[in-house]
Amino acid sequence: MSRNLLEEDVAVTILAVGIVVAFFSPWLTNIVAPYTLHALFFVILFGLIPFADVSREELTNVDMPVLRMVIWQQGVLPCLVIALGVLLQFPDTVVSLMIVTACAGSLFASPALAQLLNLDKNRALQCMVLSTIVMPASLYVFLSAFHSVNIHLDLEEYLKRTAIFLLIPFTFFALYRPIALRLNPVANGVANRMSRWGAVIALLLFGIGIMQSASHQFMNEPMKILFYLAIVSTLTVGMLIVTIIVMYRFGASEALTAGVLNGFRNVGLGFALVGDMIGSELAPYVGVSMIPVFVAPAVIRLTASSNEQGIAFHEDEQPAEEPVEQQPMLPAAQAAAAVPAT
Repeated sequence: MSRNLLEEDVAVTILAVGIVVAFFSPWLTNIVAPYTLHALFFVILFGLIPFADVSREELTNVDMPVLRMVIWQQGVLPCLVIALGVLLQFPDTVVSLMIVTACAGSLFASPALAQLLNLDKNRALQCMVLSTIVMPASLYVFLSAFHSVNIHLDLEEYLKRTAIFLLIPFTFFALYRPIALRLNPVANGVANRMSRWGAVIALLLFGIGIMQSASHQFMNEPMKILFYLAIVSTLTVGMLIVTIIVMYRFGASEALTAGVLNGFRNVGLGFALVGDMIGSELAPYVGVSMIPVFVAPAVIRLTASSNEQGIAFHEDEQPAEEPVEQQPMLPAAQAAAAVPAT
């Protein structure tokens, strides 16, 4: 196993174990909670740095498949999720929470997940960048359109939070990118490795901090938290499966790539943008949302590793082919072989 693969295994394991421990440890979440949004800022900042040495074409190329995925993610799916919530007669509070999930951009780890599953990493990267840029507008429009008494959007505050959590990190990324392109491969590799571990540590702190409300409510209202967990898990799996079915007409690779992008969402960024503008239930909802977001990559990683080991095991078991003994050519055959083909 290479060093990078080992580091990735360690990272996803730390995140998965950390979020589960935080869920059952209210005292731990109390310590980290004051630094939750600070940690999220550095998750975004450190998460962008490894893409600094990627070519401009790979980052910004927007072709029809990318547009199709983003329009589906940021336009069609939120409509379907709202319709589902209304059809099931969920309270407005729950539907507004579902909107945050449906409008959230793709995880910054989506390109890595796509690569792990042998999918189109570049397309996943382009969709992740575009969906993150479009997300603030989509989230604001759908929350505004869904007239609910618990939604009190302040446009000025919303724009301020968008600037803090998106404009500033992307500006830093744009300033750092020319530097990264001039670094030698060794220095660039060190910078990327440090930023990846910085993102892992910041993500772990964010996950523990945002879990505060969920872990405390679980002690007093366990059924509500389990209901939120069921909603989040159903949305994650449902959006993934529905996207694969709808996009399958464009090819299996595109369908699976779109499924990964639409199933795993950056709900934490949605929390940073709207905060308590849609009520106090967003915090515990986002907290339990971190459980599938943190655990699923570890499960995918474990499954992929097991499949690779199984393939390698079967290849090792196959008997080596015996060399075929070359029979000497008869004189007539030698003469025929010497004649050039016409």
